[in-house]
Amino acid sequence: MFSTRETLGIELPYYGFMTGLGILACFLVIKFITMKRRKNIEGYRYVIIGVVGGICGFIMAHIVFAVAQHEKLYFVFTHLDRVFSSFKMFALYAMDIFGGMVFYGGLIGACIGAYISMKTQRLDVRSYSDTIVPCIPLFHAFGRIGCFLAGCCYGVESDFGFVYRHSLIESANGVRRLPIQLIESGENIVIFIVLLFLLCRCKNLKNGILIWIYGLIYPVLRFINEFFRGDISERGYFGALSTSQWLSIFIFAFSLFMLIRDLRKRDDKNFQSNT
Repeated sequence: MFSTRETLGIELPYYGFMTGLGILACFLVIKFITMKRRKNIEGYRYVIIGVVGGICGFIMAHIVFAVAQHEKLYFVFTHLDRVFSSFKMFALYAMDIFGGMVFYGGLIGACIGAYISMKTQRLDVRSYSDTIVPCIPLFHAFGRIGCFLAGCCYGVESDFGFVYRHSLIESANGVRRLPIQLIESGENIVIFIVLLFLLCRCKNLKNGILIWIYGLIYPVLRFINEFFRGDISERGYFGALSTSQWLSIFIFAFSLFMLIRDLRKRDDKNFQSNT
């Protein structure tokens, strides 16, 4: 496994390459499929939503990664003289703490950024979000393939799997590992198909609840997948669970609450209209 590939004479990181393919796939799905399922949807608005959401997601993914490294953060704040002894030392510590990304951080940041963008543009948040939500697992599926090719987010040692030889993470190399990245990529494809089916085929589906349905499905799978991750030294833990497992619990509970609330609102409106 290699972390880069040469395309048209340009050396591209595998993760960045797959991320680009994921963005293209999402664009095609939105343009040719999901936009047709809602009225008064303007295509150029997605560019603005995507840019704002992408920037916020990128920043938050790094922030959550840093928070997960709470032991390193504690060391930094208790050794500020060493951290700021030179620009080189500061850069090394900054890269060590903020150098990685956590998907959930990116997801939360992207959702916040997209929501702010839609409200600022005075758009119908529910209609636009429904057409965007299926693209979350689709984009994530490409991202996990990128993780597999790059040698990050790797699985536990296993009799079945692949051996990394050139991963930039030294601990990943030399042993056969479960391809948990590919497994999660496949799970995301299934989630994408389910959400797309609900959007395209369920005409009575209440606007704005697809995000909560996603929030009920993915966290369960992610919670389980965490037990098969092999990058223990790189993971943030609070007690017996990883950072992502705690976030899975929170997102599942929040999504369940919001889904019940939205469905109750619809039932109340139907009751009032019938009376």
